[in-house]
Amino acid sequence: MDVVEGSDCFVCQGLMNKVPLIAEAAVRKIKRYQFGTFTVGVSVQGGIQEREDELRSDLKLMGNETIKTQMARLVATQICSKLHKRIDRLRPDLTLLASPETAEFSVSSKSVYFYGRYTKPRGASQKRESCLRCGGDGCSRCRMSGFEGKPSVEGLLRKRLFDFSGSDRMTFTWLGSEDRESKVLPPGRPFVVEVKNPIMRIFPKKFAARYRGGQVAVSAGRVLPAKPGRLPTFKFRTEILATAVSKVSVEALKGFRSAFKMREVRFDRPYDRPVFKTVYRAEARITGRSLLVSAELDGGLPVKRFVSGELVSPSVSEVLKTEVKCRRFDICGVTETGKFEIGEISRV
Repeated sequence: MDVVEGSDCFVCQGLMNKVPLIAEAAVRKIKRYQFGTFTVGVSVQGGIQEREDELRSDLKLMGNETIKTQMARLVATQICSKLHKRIDRLRPDLTLLASPETAEFSVSSKSVYFYGRYTKPRGASQKRESCLRCGGDGCSRCRMSGFEGKPSVEGLLRKRLFDFSGSDRMTFTWLGSEDRESKVLPPGRPFVVEVKNPIMRIFPKKFAARYRGGQVAVSAGRVLPAKPGRLPTFKFRTEILATAVSKVSVEALKGFRSAFKMREVRFDRPYDRPVFKTVYRAEARITGRSLLVSAELDGGLPVKRFVSGELVSPSVSEVLKTEVKCRRFDICGVTETGKFEIGEISRV
């Protein structure tokens, strides 16, 4: 049987001879990425596919491997030998799509899901705030960013995570929230960030993002094995500075601790079904009409509503039998009461 090579090949017309050159170009393309596993796909022009189908039909050839899959396999094998990386077609760190005729490559890197805990001082919001003038569309005031220039945990972490990953495409998920004027004290509030198409995949366990007036610090950092299907439940400790509109009676103050010992409260969520949350403990000290409330609450119970009684019952105002207004609150500790549910691994 004669062996046909190079441009004499009816199907590829010499394209297979370019496999070493394609592999070399691919290595140069992906060398800057940090990865352990990869896969290669090949996109060929329609003429090659049509000629292969014609040949298979005429000769009644069977088999799963096509010229595309063969070229992808050969390119991947050469990349393996040059970079000493492992092929993984199920869930690769890096996916390379090659167009041999045009010598073009596209590279996509699997998202990294980074977990950490942040602490912050007063004066930094959790999320970036949309520009007041343009509402997020971008204007001269916000320098086309769409966001206010005020410090935020999200904005500061984006800059630091860009330094580590080389990607500016991120999606944050927070376990609870707090006000701009709230402190978040150690061990910090948990968060998960999806870093999309990263160049680097290794992140430090601890780092800080400094700004004029303070810093946001991250600890307990780790990369999750896959996208969380569900975040863990949690509870948190908080210290609340509040003001009573009228004088609080001695009797009401005495009964405050017992009223909120492992007490279930109802939260009538706007546009959703009510939920029941637990107040594990709450204590109050009063000076004049200023109250300092120390409490441990279920995650998802809004602190200000718990104080005022808006949509929450029983509340601090209800138990003290007077209107109480929250001036500010700090997050003194967040404890996860469940585990991450990691989503199923699907083929990329």
